[in-house]
Amino acid sequence: MDAGLTASNLLVIAVTVIGIGLTAIGLPGNWLIFFTALGYGYLESFTHMNTTVLLLLFGALLTGELAEFVAGSLGAKRENASRAAIAAAFIGGIAGGIIGTGFMPGLGSIAGAIGVSFAAGYLAEYASTGNQERATRVAKSIVIGQTLGLIFKLAVAIGMVAFIISQLTW
Repeated sequence: MDAGLTASNLLVIAVTVIGIGLTAIGLPGNWLIFFTALGYGYLESFTHMNTTVLLLLFGALLTGELAEFVAGSLGAKRENASRAAIAAAFIGGIAGGIIGTGFMPGLGSIAGAIGVSFAAGYLAEYASTGNQERATRVAKSIVIGQTLGLIFKLAVAIGMVAFIISQLTW
């Protein structure tokens, strides 16, 4: 067996698994997964990671991104959230995911993303309306939508990685 091929395959697996982790904390991990597959395809002359495989992966990537966006938007729309609350929750989710990863990768990433997203959405809505009850409802609704979207996007990431691994040549 070729040592270079084995090293390439192990690198692809490692980078795509990192992509799953990045997706879990709200960063563009699915894009990393896709571009890793594209790079692998280029290195192996698109024999196994061919156009069909890459188009399927790209379709999955776009589906995950769209689902995350729609779920978060529907959660916010449900309570008629202010734009400031939506933006704050989005940015807070990313920051919280990064902070949570520093404490406990994986579970801490998700808990941090959800917790800070809720707090940021709450504070922004409260600052906008001055209504504590409304701010709580809006923050809960935003977080529920974002969480459902993230779960779906994470499932897409895991599926993409499994598919890529099945296409690797050993």
